[in-house]
Amino acid sequence: MQVREAMALQKAWGDKPCSHPRFEKEYNLGSQTGDYVCTTCGESFSPEGKKAIEAKRDVQL
Repeated sequence: MQVREAMALQKAWGDKPCSHPRFEKEYNLGSQTGDYVCTTCGESFSPEGKKAIEAKRDVQL
């Protein structure tokens, strides 16, 4: 997902809570940033942040 798309998602989503159910790699002008974006709310996460969210989700299941 392009950074500009993520920013539009963030604006549309607002301050609502999000469980971050799905991530995509983040791109800026076609180059990978190394981060991931929640496809629901547009929030950007480092690889470590993404792993922490996924690990917490797995524990809750």
